[in-house]
Amino acid sequence: MLKACSFAITLTGLLASAAFGQDAGKCTFIGGLAKIPGLKIRSATLNAAGQAQGRGPTLPSHCEIQGSLNDRTGANGQNYAIRFHLRLPADWNGRFFFEGGGGSNGNVGNALGNLQGQQRGNALTLGYAVVSQDSGHDNAANNDPNRSGAATFGFDPQARLDFGYNSYDVVTRTAKALIQAYYGRAPERSYYVGCSEGGREGMMMSQRFPDYFDGILACSPGFNLPKAALFGHGWDAQSFAAVAKAAGIYDRFGQPFLNKTFADEDLDLVSQAILGACDSLDNLADGIIDNFPACTLAVVKPKLDAIACKGPKRATCLSAVQVTAIENVFAGARDSKNQPFYSDWAWDRGIGGKLGDNYNQGWRIWKIGAYDSAANNAIIVGLGSGAVSAVFTTPPTEVAAAGAAPVAYLMGIDFARDAPKLTAETPVYTKAVLDFMNASSTDLSGFRKHNGKLVIVQGVSDPVFSINDTIRWWNDVNKINSGSAADFVRLFAVPGMNHCSGGPATDQFDAFTALVNWVEKSAAPDRIVATAGGTAPWPGRTRPLCSYPKQARYKGSGSIEDAANFVCQ
Repeated sequence: MLKACSFAITLTGLLASAAFGQDAGKCTFIGGLAKIPGLKIRSATLNAAGQAQGRGPTLPSHCEIQGSLNDRTGANGQNYAIRFHLRLPADWNGRFFFEGGGGSNGNVGNALGNLQGQQRGNALTLGYAVVSQDSGHDNAANNDPNRSGAATFGFDPQARLDFGYNSYDVVTRTAKALIQAYYGRAPERSYYVGCSEGGREGMMMSQRFPDYFDGILACSPGFNLPKAALFGHGWDAQSFAAVAKAAGIYDRFGQPFLNKTFADEDLDLVSQAILGACDSLDNLADGIIDNFPACTLAVVKPKLDAIACKGPKRATCLSAVQVTAIENVFAGARDSKNQPFYSDWAWDRGIGGKLGDNYNQGWRIWKIGAYDSAANNAIIVGLGSGAVSAVFTTPPTEVAAAGAAPVAYLMGIDFARDAPKLTAETPVYTKAVLDFMNASSTDLSGFRKHNGKLVIVQGVSDPVFSINDTIRWWNDVNKINSGSAADFVRLFAVPGMNHCSGGPATDQFDAFTALVNWVEKSAAPDRIVATAGGTAPWPGRTRPLCSYPKQARYKGSGSIEDAANFVCQ
């Protein structure tokens, strides 16, 4: 485990701060109250109560700080810094909220405090001091179109480490120091909340810096991000490319046109086949596959065979190569010993829906892209190809961010050959990718000793990170802790939900309040009530999300649209 960089923080002038009777004075002089090495306060403004950028909830009066740490000149003469955004409300509740990032970061964020779970409020309006940050690189400034565009930072050794773990450490301690300087006291409780990359960050904090946060909400966490990207994105692209090649469908650069491999109607056929095979495994045919662990290829295979075309491809059936592609994608890439390079995937209905249904687009946008697009626009092609080539392999590979290059790079991945790039080190890149990026350790002893609580929420139809991988991780943690993992880490699976939200699912939930109640009231969450949004097949339906390994089961009476009529067992 890497040690945190030495970072001495000294606070001065706390007694003098009392002289600044007005919040405006304290806000303007915040940099003088906390002398922190490498800190630059770029702006400090006292904002009156009002709406956020003309929209959203009304924000309270607060001191807004834009700052940076460790400004430097890095690879290729580009300027790098860890930029952060901190908001300090006048009516502070004594708590600190770190808002996690997303994608490959590179955006400083708005520091309002996204609560996740489609919540309309934010942490700032609840009285939390909130910080967000860019993890040490700027998507606009650190961007070379010939070196993976926004992933160019992968060519800078320090920027890699900042993205992996260092910036979160530095910003956490800086934010806490500024909070103490501003309010004259340290936070009573600290929370880290994020989804996707932000979820990885939260899990990383619980493992690498276990004393920093009392509660962590990690949604759809990319704790195995390098493996999920290299093996998941590469395998998906190559599996779907087989369909494009068989049909002779190529984009204008001569690359397999992934978007056209499955029409929305085709994915709906797959979705309905999975639903037909597994909907009743929980003893209730309601459009939700609660018993998803029992929904295996063996169970689904007869339904897939039934929708395979017996002749030419038609709208009502799938070609043989399409069926093979779906089976390969769900199985995941495997080595010569039939062991997964990353993970298999749970069979679930969130793979698609009827044409025009907004709720079904999340899975395909990540895996293959929008069908009506004129270009290969799957997220695995843009974000994925750049991140794998520049950040998640050592040494980084120069790949153009546009044209034929992103798809061609994914097509050229050789899983056995490229797997060692995750653990490789060079004289320039002295830390392996799995060392600085992964948050897959099952040793949470420090976090548990700190009495920290970790809540993980993930969609069963997540197209980016496999719920099966997350379940295996939780089971391993549970084994190491002699069956008591639920004392400090709980996992909630959301059937049908895509990445962070969306899909035919009850994807609106308040997991943050559940976390706070666990931390501050010792009320461990056994169930979290979730609601289906307006674009779901059953708007307004409520269901309990159950702490794994429990699943929701209908009591046998009452409306199936009401969570009160379901138990976790």
